[in-house]
Amino acid sequence: MFFERLKLNTDNVELRLGATPLDTDRTQFLVWAPLKSLVEVELPSQSRRLVLKKNESGYHFGIVDGCGAGERYFYRVDSGPPRPDPASRYQPLGVHGPSEVVDPNFDWATPNRQMIERDELIIYEMHVGALTRQGSYLAAIDRLDEIVELGVTAIELMPLAESAGRWNWGYDGVAWYAPNHNFGTPHELRTLVDAAHGKGLAVIVDVVYNHFGPEGNYLGEFAPYFSDKHRTPWGEAPNFDDLSFGPEVRRFVIENAIYWLDEFQFDGLRVDAIHCTRDDHEPHVVAELNDSVRAWSKQKGREALLIAESNVYDPEMTVARSEGGIGFDAQWCDDFLHSVFAVVRPGEHLSNRSYRPGVDLAQSISKGFVFEGTLSTTRRRCEPLERIGTQGLVYSIQNHDFIGNHPLAQRLHQLTSLETQKAAAALLILSPAIPMLFMGEEFASNNPFLFFVDFGDESLRQAVVEGRRREYPQHDWSQGVLPIDPQAFESSKLEVREQANEEMWSWYQTLIRMRKSWRSEGLLIDSAMTSQSDLTRNLFEIKYANAFKSVSVVARLSPNSVEEDVIHYKPQGERILDSIPNGAREDQWLPNQVRIFESTKPS
Repeated sequence: MFFERLKLNTDNVELRLGATPLDTDRTQFLVWAPLKSLVEVELPSQSRRLVLKKNESGYHFGIVDGCGAGERYFYRVDSGPPRPDPASRYQPLGVHGPSEVVDPNFDWATPNRQMIERDELIIYEMHVGALTRQGSYLAAIDRLDEIVELGVTAIELMPLAESAGRWNWGYDGVAWYAPNHNFGTPHELRTLVDAAHGKGLAVIVDVVYNHFGPEGNYLGEFAPYFSDKHRTPWGEAPNFDDLSFGPEVRRFVIENAIYWLDEFQFDGLRVDAIHCTRDDHEPHVVAELNDSVRAWSKQKGREALLIAESNVYDPEMTVARSEGGIGFDAQWCDDFLHSVFAVVRPGEHLSNRSYRPGVDLAQSISKGFVFEGTLSTTRRRCEPLERIGTQGLVYSIQNHDFIGNHPLAQRLHQLTSLETQKAAAALLILSPAIPMLFMGEEFASNNPFLFFVDFGDESLRQAVVEGRRREYPQHDWSQGVLPIDPQAFESSKLEVREQANEEMWSWYQTLIRMRKSWRSEGLLIDSAMTSQSDLTRNLFEIKYANAFKSVSVVARLSPNSVEEDVIHYKPQGERILDSIPNGAREDQWLPNQVRIFESTKPS
């Protein structure tokens, strides 16, 4: 098992990548540089350089006295310029500055908490820097109570790995082991995680293993980390399948995954753009990552969630490894999001896939997905005969990509209406799939969430501007804030709840309470669900029934420009919730209205 390879011994000492303090005044260093003759640790504050010892596996190792937690250091490779550690635990001055030795010990207040089950997940996606005006790990703690009050059970942090500049979405990480210094210290990140656990929240973090960011990327000066046959649109692809060097690149990634789970007590990882993780080796690195995390979980007695950002349904992703699958717990399936959008904004596309108004939403609801593809097969439209189990799929009606990849970064209610969002939210939260909200969605935030970067290299800055237009040519990019403008970040900071829409917040809280109630009653599961759609009237109905009760969610989703104001439809059961309390008669439906019905006997 690959996990066992993570224990590398030199002179009978068990090693970890990077700098590991052994006591208050001694630190162990390990760096992979197989083609380099000389690697030195430089301690600028002490004007010292120390030569590391190279072993037969290409690792350079040494124990340095007079060096403890808080000491800053560089590596020099074959007498070259000072460079940060590829496995740095902290970059206090950014991607170009020195690395810092970090003490991993932390006095956890909730070390033995009970893991939240996958089927209980209600995820709240957030960007730490934009969640609060201060934009820090510690400031994020101040918003946890309102998230708990809403009913959410897990928060998901957009990527934290150190990337260039003062602000970034996080997907340009180059120091994969170093939590972003703009948000605070590693100790403060642990404080945030511990605080969330104390309030009953699970904490998931995004990790990006399909590419390295473009600025501050010095890994190639140490070792063959980058592939010469695979490319990505965003940066250099890891060298996973090289016969000579691939195993150690895989080790670098897998040890990173376990590092976040072990040293920061994260409950799970959301693995970015898993379909763009290029690897011709068998088994795929994603499968090996799963095997290693499961081995770690067994060893530690603590389960960890693995969620794939697959975008479309991957029939292998959540199948057990013993049955030939990848073994992940869940996967993103954006078909639901884009199918909803195709109904309410027909003709617009926020994806490189085209979605049909009405038809695709009906299929997403009834069968679970529209497009499918695996790590090795091309993505294609599919019309399955049977419904798949959706309890391992993550649905949303907006996320960071949906909002930020639009030129004006408008949220769903701004592109449509508050009523439209309410109706879509009911279909989302009251489906069997795992619902995910994007920060501010719950109170209809009026602040945008723009794409923002702060590269220092001017050529990179301009490449980002041109790349956005090239990647999303369907949009008009002549208006809006450029991603390199500081205003892109500043205007994306979430307002406080008191400044937002309290009615929307209450609506979301009610739906989440209803979801939990239906789940406890054995209703909100795939096997208890049926659906029907009337595309001529844009009516979509989800029904659940067991021996004791039946409930139904009926939504009329329509474009804002719809001319027909009222239609007539009378579902069975007693109405218990209506998105328009003072709306039409019982059998009359306004555009973008949703009603929920309940009967004590199944119909």
